[in-house]
Amino acid sequence: MGSIGETLKSAREAKGISLRKAEEDTKIRKKYLQALEEGNYDILPGRVYAKGFLRNYANYLGLDQEEILMEYKLLGTPVRETYQESKFHKKVLRRRNNRSNRRTYLMTAVIALLAIITLVAYGYMTKNKEGQGLQDKGKVPPTEQTDNNRGQAPDESGDGPGADENPGQQPDVPGEPGTPPVGQNEGPGSEDNVRQNVVTITLRGKDQVCWTDVRVDGENTFTGNLSPGEEKKFTGSKIVLTLGNAGAVEVVKDGTSLGVLGEYGEVVKNREFTAGTM
Repeated sequence: MGSIGETLKSAREAKGISLRKAEEDTKIRKKYLQALEEGNYDILPGRVYAKGFLRNYANYLGLDQEEILMEYKLLGTPVRETYQESKFHKKVLRRRNNRSNRRTYLMTAVIALLAIITLVAYGYMTKNKEGQGLQDKGKVPPTEQTDNNRGQAPDESGDGPGADENPGQQPDVPGEPGTPPVGQNEGPGSEDNVRQNVVTITLRGKDQVCWTDVRVDGENTFTGNLSPGEEKKFTGSKIVLTLGNAGAVEVVKDGTSLGVLGEYGEVVKNREFTAGTM
């Protein structure tokens, strides 16, 4: 224990003052007062605090402040200069770092939340656009696709569009020559047809298969393949024919043969027949 500490302790004990009482009176923590009395300056928070504590404590005990401070100066001020930085400054820096980390975390969370909201909104908009596109596609009239299919010429194998569901099935067997096939009614004569404003068209298959589409008075009456030797008859005010292989079908109007309407492999589309016209 140094001379400064002995002087301070002797003066306190001579006055009958305890360290606890001195702490209350001087407002200097007890451990710092004890460090001054024991010469333990490393415990003090710094040079400025050490001088201040010595001045106040010496004044409290009735000692010469200047003499105590001069003696402290001659000791070489063994107190740590970096105490404040090592204790207080580190606490401040730690608090600042904690605040900075919290801010960084909050900013990261906000950015992530905004990114999620953006992705959800983009996916919702994309889904709506796709659904609108599907609705627009669904607005195409079905008759347009049907008409396109009817306008396509089938291949000679009979597998073209509009072919019978069972192409291998035998067609209706015609009766005796000059009689209508099973399920068809014999149309009236030419004069009766004109008088009743109707027309009868008979289709007779020749030596090749022909894909055929027949509409009577605006309604689709027959769509399929007409095989060699097969005959079909249709009666109405207006008959529209589409033949995928025109050279393979003989056309008969009101009992008068018109022959073929085209060459083999030629497509004849929407040929109209009405009463009294050729």
